[in-house]
Amino acid sequence: MTTADTPAEGPPTADLPTAEGPTAAGAEGPTAADEPTAADEPTAAAPAVAAGAGSTAADALAAAYRHGPGRLVTDGPTPEPRPFGPGVALGELARHGAFGAALAHLLVDVATPQRWEPWNPYNDHRAYPSARSTFAVDVALVADGRSWPLDPVRRALVGGVPERLGTSVRLDLVRRPERFSAGYGEFADVLVELEAGHLSAALEDHARRLGLRAGINGDGLVVSSHRETGRPAPHTSARSSGYGPRGFSADPRPLPASALHAVVAAVPRLRHLRHRLAVHNVEGVPDGWHGDAGASPVMARIADTFRHPPSVLDVGSANLALVLTGDPAAAVAEAGPDGYRALLRAAGAVAQRVGEAAAGAGLFCRPLRSLHDEHLEALAGAPAGHTLLYLLVAGRPRATGFTYDLTPLEARP
Repeated sequence: MTTADTPAEGPPTADLPTAEGPTAAGAEGPTAADEPTAADEPTAAAPAVAAGAGSTAADALAAAYRHGPGRLVTDGPTPEPRPFGPGVALGELARHGAFGAALAHLLVDVATPQRWEPWNPYNDHRAYPSARSTFAVDVALVADGRSWPLDPVRRALVGGVPERLGTSVRLDLVRRPERFSAGYGEFADVLVELEAGHLSAALEDHARRLGLRAGINGDGLVVSSHRETGRPAPHTSARSSGYGPRGFSADPRPLPASALHAVVAAVPRLRHLRHRLAVHNVEGVPDGWHGDAGASPVMARIADTFRHPPSVLDVGSANLALVLTGDPAAAVAEAGPDGYRALLRAAGAVAQRVGEAAAGAGLFCRPLRSLHDEHLEALAGAPAGHTLLYLLVAGRPRATGFTYDLTPLEARP
């Protein structure tokens, strides 16, 4: 599975400028994503008012507040996936030379299945996490005046391939919240925007490895020819949300401090986004909030904010926990109605890059959203205007299991 082992330069997706304020290393500043994701388990859905086209700042803030403490999620049926139409293999893009071949590698490496885990109830797994492996954001290649949706399972473009690519194309990210169980209601919008942030960052960073230029543009990316050769990208560490067929926990041995430093280096500073990093059982580092004086059992208290028992996921065993909160009102005041959604995408992009850095250090990184938000916000000392966006827990895997490697043969080391 192709993922990054180093954080990318510059701010993650989203239209939020670089911030003043402390880094994740200091105090200020979806269950497992593609593996069984603990987004809120179905337990009552609010009326849906998404902050999309035609919405107002008030609509956006109302949605943000409904997504916070007190949200309810009901049981509901999960829709059957709708098949894509006939397509043409992505490899056909190589007829357009090195640029086309590099685009094919980009889409295959990031947006198509990379592995299948027979012990896992949620499959498949890609270069970025998705709540319960729902993969609720589609990719469409826009070139030559048309849009070609990507069929990720068949690694094909629906309807054919462009006759011309030129030197620049667009990758549109198409939201599909209807793929979640109806019981999630509009909270599915949160999971979709977080996923869009993960996917945008994964595409942007992997494009750079392939010698392409890529940048966020609205609800997608623009990818341009630069120094590509058309050959596969160098092998990188496969990101993982952890292994736990009978419950999930981290290796109890102390974590080397170098792994902590790798994660700290991956966290950028963004306006309206705040992060605190909790540390547990790391060599030479006291337990507690990283950068705080003295030791404290903060990881155990973070575990108490998780909505599932330790037999499902033992958050308290994790070595690192990154709490991301944001200020929806400030983001909307600055960027308009899309400010809140951009804040979620920014959190997803940060999570993607932290997960990739963790993979490079030999760690799993599990995004969580099934939380008692108000308790975790208070524990992290979030400002009154902030709302919880994401929790990432990381540690060394306690075990490994058999997986089916679905990466192309040419991409393997």
